[in-house]
Amino acid sequence: MPLSDHKRSLTVFANNHLNGDPDHDYHITLKLEHSLRVLKNARIILEGESIVGRIAQLTTQASLFHDIGRFPQYARYGTFKDADSINHGRLGVLTLRNQEFPRGFSAKDQRLIRAAVGLHNVKEIRKDTPEPLATMAHVVRDADRIDIFSIILDHLDPTAESKPVVIHSLIHDPQHYSEEVYQTVLAEKTGDYGHLRYSNDFILLLIGWLFVLKYSTSVRLIAERGLIEQAFSILPKDDKILTLKDKSHAFMRYKIERTP
Repeated sequence: MPLSDHKRSLTVFANNHLNGDPDHDYHITLKLEHSLRVLKNARIILEGESIVGRIAQLTTQASLFHDIGRFPQYARYGTFKDADSINHGRLGVLTLRNQEFPRGFSAKDQRLIRAAVGLHNVKEIRKDTPEPLATMAHVVRDADRIDIFSIILDHLDPTAESKPVVIHSLIHDPQHYSEEVYQTVLAEKTGDYGHLRYSNDFILLLIGWLFVLKYSTSVRLIAERGLIEQAFSILPKDDKILTLKDKSHAFMRYKIERTP
């Protein structure tokens, strides 16, 4: 079954959740377009990291279907915030099983794809996660985070139309951010959505993802798309933020320059 058919299956499934309300349909379409871009990101990462064969094929499917749980989540709860609704990764696993997506794969391969979907939004991948699942999950997570980075920054642009659902209804105050979130990111640790209060906290969370991306190709994509520069252009220009900015740029240079 060609990839185009799988993309068509996801598109039909997503469009079945449209209801004619412009705001509702905006968020459904947003997640469909996001899924297709994550697929593209994943394929770039797979190529850049020389990941080929069956594992690449399965990872491609997991990246395409990684957010399939978002459509029933938003249709049912009107939010993308898992804490206020349901874990969209787990819902994705159930949805894939119920819809028998993706078709044309063995039962074993379908289980691997569902497992990668279920892991894509966990805080950290356990170090004892077996292969090929570990690689699949890491590629999908990197590809997902790169596109989320872009989506959130675009929605926080001063000229953008307000979409509270996308930014988790956080307080939009250009001059404030949470010290706890800042210190977590400065320590190169993964932030927690539950600690976000201001829209600037979300930007800091995104910057923190830079330090935990698995692959150098992923860091290169962040750099090439100017996402770090865009993030810091929105944040306040105080000394602490400038310190984090210098650290972020130094990290990107190090990761990219040491890539063979």
